[in-house]
Amino acid sequence: MKTGIHAKLKWLTGGKTVPQLQGESSMPPESRPGWFTPQTAETLLATPLRQQLMRIIWQRTSLSGVLFTELYQIPVRRFAELVQQLPASEYHHHSHPGGLLDHTLEVMAFAAKLRQRHLLPTGAAPEDQAREAEAWTAGVIYAALLHDVGKTATDIAVTMDDDQIWHPWEGPLRRAYRLKYLKKRDHQLHPVAGGLLATHVLPVTALNWLAQYPGLYASFIYCINGHYDQAGIMGELVQEADRASVAQFMGANASTALERPQPSLAKQTLTALKELVQIQYKLNNPHSGSDGWLTEEALWLISKTTADRVRAWLLQQGVTSVPDSNVRLFDEMQSHGLIIPTQEGKAVWTCDIKADSGWTPGCPLTLLKLSPSRFWVTTGERPAPFTGSVVPVTNNPTETLNVGSEQSVPSSPAPENELTDLAFSLFAPQETTTPATHTFQPEIPSEDNRSVLPAAVPEKATAALSGDIDSPDYPSAPPSRPVASQADSKITPGLSGQHFYDWLCLVVQARKIVTNDVMARVHMVQGKVFLVSPGIFQLYVQSVTGETGMEWKKVQLSFQRLGLHMRGDDGINIFNCEVKGPRKTRQVKGYLLDKPEKIFGGNVPEDNPYLSIITQ
Repeated sequence: MKTGIHAKLKWLTGGKTVPQLQGESSMPPESRPGWFTPQTAETLLATPLRQQLMRIIWQRTSLSGVLFTELYQIPVRRFAELVQQLPASEYHHHSHPGGLLDHTLEVMAFAAKLRQRHLLPTGAAPEDQAREAEAWTAGVIYAALLHDVGKTATDIAVTMDDDQIWHPWEGPLRRAYRLKYLKKRDHQLHPVAGGLLATHVLPVTALNWLAQYPGLYASFIYCINGHYDQAGIMGELVQEADRASVAQFMGANASTALERPQPSLAKQTLTALKELVQIQYKLNNPHSGSDGWLTEEALWLISKTTADRVRAWLLQQGVTSVPDSNVRLFDEMQSHGLIIPTQEGKAVWTCDIKADSGWTPGCPLTLLKLSPSRFWVTTGERPAPFTGSVVPVTNNPTETLNVGSEQSVPSSPAPENELTDLAFSLFAPQETTTPATHTFQPEIPSEDNRSVLPAAVPEKATAALSGDIDSPDYPSAPPSRPVASQADSKITPGLSGQHFYDWLCLVVQARKIVTNDVMARVHMVQGKVFLVSPGIFQLYVQSVTGETGMEWKKVQLSFQRLGLHMRGDDGINIFNCEVKGPRKTRQVKGYLLDKPEKIFGGNVPEDNPYLSIITQ
């Protein structure tokens, strides 16, 4: 028996043919406005955005290609065939055709990143965490995959070209279809319906695998049925990832949705000081080479060395709110009670130091005064005190602070820059500062903002270029091999163009800095390495010295003279690239380098599809 509107109309008209609009009968349903043709999973997943998202998920699961296909690609293909071109919402986020697939892949990528921050199951023995690690990763990503699949059953009415309503439990669509949102839908229903379709997306073997771990299995079942309050950490991760994807689509900073509450700068600074004092610093050397001196009353640390190394340590941890200057950093430390000020309220003390052996640095040093109790809970944990005296410099030279004395003497500190280069050379630490890195949150652009890379054309020389370096371009042919530049002699010792290049190769191959991400300083464009200028040089100077002065300009000029970068036809050095984000387009300047394998080693990434070389 025929059903549907056409059968009813035929019955009402006594079998007469129902008239159709002119031209409608000759048009296939899929060519009419609002109609879609079912596509294969391979076609649906072939867009640059979706390919990039799948690569991100693969990288964060650290699986072989065979295992990744079995555990993740097969479920994603099933999901893609099921949701086809359905949007994620009617008017809100990802409301374009195919938005549900885009949004789901983004949530999976964010969830995979968030999962890396946790040892799961929480509180379990290390051997149990190691045994269940891959299963928990899969559980979190599967829960992200299914978090909105219930919308196909509760929010959207899908009509096929035979006038039949399609239901997702019937399997993938095989006929042309159109859709409309239900007007009086229950917005709280779709999370509960996710479990209804789990077996249509996940293979039985995957579900059997998760079921081996009762705690994981319970969290997963709660999560895919919308009971996030009962799902524990898995529910939290999926919800955070969902918020990040929505925030990004709406033009907000997705990284803020991924951020956990961060310790205050004061707490992070104290942690840095403890790391330096208890592990790295040399204290109480009776001859030379000390970073500080511990007396019964206080811990005295060389001010500039400590400021530079605290800043470098904080930068290594990804702290972006570190004050640029030592004066501001000292103010922060003083305002939070981390250092003991002079009676005049100054942060820096000027002191004479003399060991009982007769050794002295020969001139006063500028020091920071700290309470030993911040570093050692009991006196028994402290190192032996310095056998000598630390004497604050005052107008009355007879006033001294002897080791072991409880007396506090007024002092009149001199400015920090009065410390001579000789004093720094005597007391500079022997170890080199470890290069610092920044942690950057990924931005996954929406599909609407994909860009096709045009032919590589260098930018023309403009006045804006003068803001990047202090000298004009050098159009002479590059040397056959890198050579040291005369400009290196004007740079702070240890900084040079060649050292920058060596540092770049080291941190990129060690994955200490990210590539092809938002705010990344290193990208791949048309098979070439693109170094964002001046950001990459500023990061280098910050990482090596802990300071943010203008040394990067000299380093950039020194690197430019090595001739390792590409030049335009008119001899210019800087290329212009366009970056397309979720809601805006911007331009960045930088250097292009060929032979990316020299920088990336054997793991050269693919081109960034959202970065393109442009002309001016």
